[in-house]
Amino acid sequence: MIIEFIILLCIGALAGLLAGMFGIGGGALIVPALLMLLDYFGHGGQWINHIAVASSLATIIGTSLSSSWVQNKNNNIVWSILKKMVLGCIIGTIGGSYMTPYIPGIWLKWIFIVFLIYTGSKFILKTGKVAKKQDNQSTSLPNIIYVFIGGLIGVFAALVGVGGGVLVVPFLKKCGVDMRKAIGTSAAFTLPVALGGTIGYIIAGWNIQELPEYSLGFVYLPAVLSIMLASIPMAKVGVQITQKLPINKLIRYFGIFLLLISVKLIVS
Repeated sequence: MIIEFIILLCIGALAGLLAGMFGIGGGALIVPALLMLLDYFGHGGQWINHIAVASSLATIIGTSLSSSWVQNKNNNIVWSILKKMVLGCIIGTIGGSYMTPYIPGIWLKWIFIVFLIYTGSKFILKTGKVAKKQDNQSTSLPNIIYVFIGGLIGVFAALVGVGGGVLVVPFLKKCGVDMRKAIGTSAAFTLPVALGGTIGYIIAGWNIQELPEYSLGFVYLPAVLSIMLASIPMAKVGVQITQKLPINKLIRYFGIFLLLISVKLIVS
């Protein structure tokens, strides 16, 4: 139990750091790490993929609050856009997470593998664009478009257990939002994704008997609390690093890291 706790703290620390740096929820690291950890300690059985995704979303609540607080202090959150996307986001995450008991766990695993390969490749190949200055004027879209995009991202995030930031940042860049503000707004966006997805997974797994002890629906509380203990303070550190260091190399290394995780999941 002590070894498991230490491993979870390490996962949380790294996930929090990455969440603060890139405006993501940290699920890209937490989900595969939990899959390997739960399998090693014999938790979850046939529901292991659902538990990993649900627990990842629950931990994102803490990292998002932490990074959003600092991003807001740095004036990096575009609240006018964020407010328009929140409604669709909540509806999408609750609906997506409630659907998961009817989706085979292996499907969720491969959805996440494809997500990792796509995201990692994009980070590696397009890092040159990340450091470029964005125009201060953002493209104005109809409110319904922001709601719709927020809903789509919410569904996807609920299925793979991430905060959706990796999709929010490119979308906001397309709208002409400055890169740092896109990252900050993305960090805040992950909070309703995490809340909606966690509620949905709790409801979806409420009556399932084969789940590990101390689970709340599909949410495995020991893992969630341990990861949040380390991820919340480290998310603040990640935001500060992003403010001071060039993002190019950091994103490239993170992309390579995601590809390595995807390879690990494929061969496991």
